[in-house]
Amino acid sequence: MTGYHAEGGILQTLFAYLFYDILFAYIPNVFQTEFQTCPLDLYTEAFFPSRASEIHHRLAELSNGGAGRLIREVNDRERDRRTCVVGLNWDFAVDDLLEIADCFDGSALASICIVMAQDYRQRGGGVPDLFLWNPETSQVMFSEVKSENDRLSDTQRLWIHVLMGSGVRVELCNAVAREVRTGEE
Repeated sequence: MTGYHAEGGILQTLFAYLFYDILFAYIPNVFQTEFQTCPLDLYTEAFFPSRASEIHHRLAELSNGGAGRLIREVNDRERDRRTCVVGLNWDFAVDDLLEIADCFDGSALASICIVMAQDYRQRGGGVPDLFLWNPETSQVMFSEVKSENDRLSDTQRLWIHVLMGSGVRVELCNAVAREVRTGEE
């Protein structure tokens, strides 16, 4: 298995790649300058309904295995310029992202993306800490790491519900410290 300690970073990056053209589609009054990294309505309830047709078309495309092609197209066009796009972290290797897209069940990826498209502001946080994938078995997995005194937040519970409801494996790992260092050493 390969993985990233990325919290929501992997999902935000995938969303930015997969919805790049939809994020930057012409909608009146959502772009005031050419330097915006996202439309003004992304963090509002207006984002999804004003692009519903395009979003549903994209979700069908993802369900049918089209994620790899979309990632390649955006990467080929934008990586050299490292275009500033909300959520997109160019530090993730494109080969990893393509491998991840191949490991994700298309309908699971579509289910995750619709949650982000419907409420990007609230869904940016709470994603489990670790993202793992295995290209040999074509499986992805998330893991939330908690200390013995830590509890899941409501947003973390929501993401775990969304992920598991999409058929994605999620594990909760309870970390226990063997020794505590005081910093004076």
